[in-house]
Amino acid sequence: MQTTTGGTQVYRRVGKVRFDVDGHPAEITLYESAEQEDLFVPFRDATSGKETYGAGRYLEVERPKDGRVVVDFNDAYNPYCAYNPEWSCPIPPGENWLAVPVRAGEKDFSG
Repeated sequence: MQTTTGGTQVYRRVGKVRFDVDGHPAEITLYESAEQEDLFVPFRDATSGKETYGAGRYLEVERPKDGRVVVDFNDAYNPYCAYNPEWSCPIPPGENWLAVPVRAGEKDFSG
């Protein structure tokens, strides 16, 4: 994955989650890395750059139990680079750019 400082970080695709937002279908990819226990979900949505941080937000998702995962967008958070441009943050890949608005989780701030 490309990062905000021009580098890359290595993640592996481990699954997809399909869901509806207000009746509109959506899909995101789950990733894993050697550094994280939980699965990583970087995403952008229709609120990015308007109501939420422009470069996207992140979620951590527990590994599957009985073949299922729980994705709770209320836990979506801004990456560290939203607060300090010196941080190198993964940029959500195009496959996790949602056309639907996700009006849950951390919002944008005026810093």
